[in-house]
Amino acid sequence: MKRHPVQSRTFKSAGYDPTCSIMEIEYANGRVEQFLGVPAKTWQTFLMSNEKESWFNSNIKSSFFKVSIS
Repeated sequence: MKRHPVQSRTFKSAGYDPTCSIMEIEYANGRVEQFLGVPAKTWQTFLMSNEKESWFNSNIKSSFFKVSIS
């Protein structure tokens, strides 16, 4: 999955696969996690958020099944 750099202290990059509704996050420490079943609208709202860490914690982290990639 192609990830794009994001402006954040916590996240290094983020990507989204619309065919599978999978959101992928690369943290600043290099850890990568995927979140399954994320709607495209949720992904787009995350990208537009000025407070990505807070928005992610409130709307994605506990709401979708997580798979640790690395």
